[in-house]
Amino acid sequence: MVEIVDSHTHVSLLPYEGLENMALAGVKKIIGCSLFFGAQHAETLFDHFHQMLTLSRTNAEKNGIKLFVAVGIHPMGIPKDWPRVIEALPNWLRMDGVIGLGEIGLHEGSRLEQDVLREQLIIAKEFQLPVIIHTPPQKRMEITNETLEIAASVGIKPEKVIIDHANVDILDLIEGFGAVPGLTIRSDGITPQILLHNLERFQRGVLNSDYSNLKPNDPLSVPKAVQYLKLNKASPEVVARIARYNAEKLFGI
Repeated sequence: MVEIVDSHTHVSLLPYEGLENMALAGVKKIIGCSLFFGAQHAETLFDHFHQMLTLSRTNAEKNGIKLFVAVGIHPMGIPKDWPRVIEALPNWLRMDGVIGLGEIGLHEGSRLEQDVLREQLIIAKEFQLPVIIHTPPQKRMEITNETLEIAASVGIKPEKVIIDHANVDILDLIEGFGAVPGLTIRSDGITPQILLHNLERFQRGVLNSDYSNLKPNDPLSVPKAVQYLKLNKASPEVVARIARYNAEKLFGI
């Protein structure tokens, strides 16, 4: 079995049993992304980052999973004093176990969201770290295009940019920029069937579950997708790349 890396989870929003089940299904490493809906104060996010780096890492280790953390300001949780978070991010990025920024990006595309994204991309460029960027369910072409325009204006390396919740609708934009497709496996995103039928175009991507308790989703979506690909005679080399090696190289894990 391919050792699996789940490249986008929300570990502060999942039960201990979720980690246990992931481990039993072959998940060896996960990336825990920052997400605190409706954050009002910088301290809210600082406590959130701290929880991921302490309790969440301990729980993952108890199940034989290595947890790596991405920090940042999600567009649906921008605190009123967000510049304080921007100021503090370099210190968090120097901490053990932190491998990049995420989940960041645009949700509605407001000027505030654009300003917050730009400031975080500037820091990511300075630290030469990868960024995990959110795409919303609405206005996907428009929002993705705006996101990539901001990334281009900052000058961050395209290969450091993961456009998450990717699908065939925005894949041309992602490929044109040179970014990495984040392949979120769920019923309202990329299904195993869509993954199989577009595997050649997705082979630069990284699989993830986006697992949390915020909506119906499955901690085993990535192992199930890997199994589906194997049963349908997909290229073992491509499966290994999207399930493990692309993420390990990108995040340096």
